[in-house]
Amino acid sequence: MYNDIIEAIIDNISCKSYRLCIVGRPKVPSPNVKFQEFEVHGHNGSYYEKTGYEDVEYTLTFNYMEEPEVGTFKFQMRKIRHWLYQAQRLELSDEPDIFYTIKKVEIGDAENDIVEFGYFDVTFTLAPFAKIIENNPLEYSKGPEELEVVFDNRSIVDSEPKIILYGSGDCTVYLNSGESFRFTDIDESIVIDSERKLTYKTDANGAHMNQSSKQSSNAYPELVPGDNTLVVVGTGITKVEIWRNALV
Repeated sequence: MYNDIIEAIIDNISCKSYRLCIVGRPKVPSPNVKFQEFEVHGHNGSYYEKTGYEDVEYTLTFNYMEEPEVGTFKFQMRKIRHWLYQAQRLELSDEPDIFYTIKKVEIGDAENDIVEFGYFDVTFTLAPFAKIIENNPLEYSKGPEELEVVFDNRSIVDSEPKIILYGSGDCTVYLNSGESFRFTDIDESIVIDSERKLTYKTDANGAHMNQSSKQSSNAYPELVPGDNTLVVVGTGITKVEIWRNALV
């Protein structure tokens, strides 16, 4: 059962840590579809082509109430502003399986009628869709023969996965009988990050080393909602990991 008091969890820190609570129950954000309009002579009305989704502006109102010995609201607001202006990830406690990516934060003027009390609005500019939290990737072991797997993507739109290939040598990845992705001279591992449009290898210190010269094109895989079929061909590949980055 969910608690009726909803917490905003920003970069893994609850608003309660700053003595903040959300006023009311937040709305459920939904993105607007972006369209390009075409006028065709001789035809009634217009034609529309969907070109993507708009970012979402999402406003939360926060209340602050503190014991007098802790400090005035104005003093605590300095810390709160620092926390919010660094924000990159938003979670709400009544949706524990998803998070929103924060692109921009705007903090409104705070009302402060009583020394220890205050309230203010925060407007977050969010990526169009929330992401399903994945604590672990899908993981498949592979021998010298080709690997074919079918897996579910709970996304409501196409999502941009991160695929990690472990092993060595050359490899070709086929996704949903569509475009193939070829990689050459893999040395221990290679990461195909479709969301960031990066191909790299991670060293022992966690640093990324560019591996884009080892891929045959600038295209990156996309997963469709529902079942996806992945085929990996390459005798030297020993393991495949898939982070689906499903969007909802």
